[in-house]
Amino acid sequence: MAKSWKNPVFQAFLADAKAQLGEKVLASCIACHAPAAAVTADYKFESRVSQEGVTCNFCHNVSAVDPSSKPASYTFEDANPLLMRGPYSDSDPGSAHSFVYSEIHTKGEFCAACHNYSTPGTDIPIEMTYGRWKTSKAAAGGKQCQDCHMPPYAGQAAPRISKMNRDKVHAHSFRGPRGGALDSVATLKAVVEGGRLKLSVANRRAGHALPGGGGGMRVIALSVSFFGGAGESLSTTSVQTYGIQYADAKGKTPVPKWLAAKVARQTEIPPEGTVVEWCQIPPKAKKARAILVYHFIDPAYVPALKQRQVDLTGHQPVVLARAETKLP
Repeated sequence: MAKSWKNPVFQAFLADAKAQLGEKVLASCIACHAPAAAVTADYKFESRVSQEGVTCNFCHNVSAVDPSSKPASYTFEDANPLLMRGPYSDSDPGSAHSFVYSEIHTKGEFCAACHNYSTPGTDIPIEMTYGRWKTSKAAAGGKQCQDCHMPPYAGQAAPRISKMNRDKVHAHSFRGPRGGALDSVATLKAVVEGGRLKLSVANRRAGHALPGGGGGMRVIALSVSFFGGAGESLSTTSVQTYGIQYADAKGKTPVPKWLAAKVARQTEIPPEGTVVEWCQIPPKAKKARAILVYHFIDPAYVPALKQRQVDLTGHQPVVLARAETKLP
């Protein structure tokens, strides 16, 4: 959240978007990446607060969210900036600020403000994480986005101000793909069936479809390598890429979301679901080794970012799962 504006990859993509669409695109981007700047119309980022990304003060000044496909569908209350809204009716902030209970802060619908939207006028889906969660078994069972991304613990919400101990305090670590949330999120199984290699990819832990988020920037790649009887490498095959790819008005694909005229391709690993892929086994192959890799940035965009010397620290691919099997 704190890096949503300063993230060097976001800044690089924002520069591209402005170069291709003009300065007008800034307003729609900062509505979620720098909302304090958006609600104060500080488009030159003259205030230090505007540069802080998604801040504590901003989220706790939101009074309502429309969980629709409308971009940045939050209602920001600026009449009293020191009136904080949150999940407790008995908060004890001392003299730091006043407070009021807010039910929306306890619901996954709060996250829909920025994690569920389509392009105005075309309804091209850009961010669908909330919608995928909403139709999941996790949502049906009452599990909210906050339960995973703000995992609860017993303790004090503000130990320097209040000594009130609670059974449930939500951490503000906002666990995402870089915060350990990818650990054991998916499994991979490889077996030979009917003379072909059957690869089963299961989403076992995420309450929404994978890869989730990113609007076409994140993908999960499934590939398999084949080896001969002596262990020699025979070939490597790209089996499937999970994610969403856009095409522009001329049909070029992939293109970034700000140029999207239509969805060219969309394949996901559904929540609590399994997808099965098949692969032909090459002659003389005696062993297959499959790997599932999460890419924070679609590899199609990486060379250009490297050429511009964009800092990709924290954006390196992560292996989600591996599977190996002997072949007859």
